[in-house]
Amino acid sequence: MNNNLIIKGVAVGLGTAFVSSQFYAINLLATKPNLPMFDLPVSKYSTYEIEADKDSYKIRHRMHDPRIIASIESSKKPAGFLGASKSYVTKESQKIAGEKDVTIVNNGELTAKQIACIEERAKGESTGELIGTSVATGTGLTNSLNNVPLVGWFLSGFVTNQARREGGKIGGNMASDFNDC
Repeated sequence: MNNNLIIKGVAVGLGTAFVSSQFYAINLLATKPNLPMFDLPVSKYSTYEIEADKDSYKIRHRMHDPRIIASIESSKKPAGFLGASKSYVTKESQKIAGEKDVTIVNNGELTAKQIACIEERAKGESTGELIGTSVATGTGLTNSLNNVPLVGWFLSGFVTNQARREGGKIGGNMASDFNDC
């Protein structure tokens, strides 16, 4: 008889907890926040201003709004026959803050030379990646790393990928330097 009372007490307690949790869940689903919720697209350079209250809201959104930095660079370069004389070169440029190789000219449009430089750099990176991978696999480095117990497969892939990346960087830099970019 004592066991039946304990079982009934536990059953009533669990039933009460279950019913109260259901009421709590319904209450959470039924209440809405006072302010509107926004799911706006986000990009690297997007900016937002949102003013909201109970009755209305106002959104000011710019999808591409990067910070621009202007700079003036003066330098001496060799000129004339065998670089015997020097010429002064002044270069004015605007760059996007945080970016390395993107210079803005002509109201935000890239010039033909900049497009050619980007293409040449991409070609150099592609060729460099191919050569880097070939060096890593052709020298037998990846084969010897494959023989390391337990982690050889990982080391082999890691070294091949690292060689590809470094070869791409070197190839891109060489192509940029060779084409005066």
